[in-house]
Amino acid sequence: MMHMLSDTVIIPILFVLGSAFGSFLNVVIYRVPLKMSIVRPSSHCFSCKTPVKIQDNIPILGYFLLDGKCRHCSEPFPSRYAFVELITALFTICIYLIFGMGHTFIMYLALTYLLIAITFVDIDHFIIPNGFVLIGLGMLILGIYTGWIPIEWEDAMSGSFVFAGFLFAIGLIGQFILGKESIGFGDVKLGLVLGGYLGTEYSILALYLSFAISAIIIFVMMGGNLIKKDSKIPFGPYLAAGTLIALFTTTPYGGNYILNWYYTTMF
Repeated sequence: MMHMLSDTVIIPILFVLGSAFGSFLNVVIYRVPLKMSIVRPSSHCFSCKTPVKIQDNIPILGYFLLDGKCRHCSEPFPSRYAFVELITALFTICIYLIFGMGHTFIMYLALTYLLIAITFVDIDHFIIPNGFVLIGLGMLILGIYTGWIPIEWEDAMSGSFVFAGFLFAIGLIGQFILGKESIGFGDVKLGLVLGGYLGTEYSILALYLSFAISAIIIFVMMGGNLIKKDSKIPFGPYLAAGTLIALFTTTPYGGNYILNWYYTTMF
């Protein structure tokens, strides 16, 4: 049905649906690390415990209608709620524009939503829940088995080995040199999932992007005295960023714009 509609109709629908999923992701991000139910209780103010009315719970718009605070006690709501809803909606549209509407769209969309949740949980708690990793592995196995993820088993296994193996090796080296954990085991487990989705070549690209982005951001934050040399830094967000950039730079013909530029320039 969706493929019969024009983009001018599909894109607004995807924006609305994506923002709604973003609202759900906010619940997941807050409650899962605290081992709370993601179903009950319904959305409510954390200060006065008053349930948020349906008309006030509209993704993105609801935050601004409430002026960013509880209608009853005026306790401020985190602006990040609206931000998560917005980026989830925009990512949903991006994936559609790159991969079209089909099974691959569903699998990459699910991975993106999972990475959004992982990013903010890792930022808040410095953990990547095992449940998230297991969900990712389940999606990966289903996607390869059904052919919904365009990758062969051999390349997926090789990608997992490269991605997770590299992170594990860096973690060991960091432990030896610095005497403390530099790459968490949660990152290594996540690498198994991401490498399986990406395959070997894209895994190398995603790793390069992840470390490059992290180096730039950490350098800027240290220069601005936002963090110290011994500050604990979540690496999950950078792995998510590197992976999504690698996916989102896929060409319509199955290649990758960044890799194509690299091969053309270097060889």
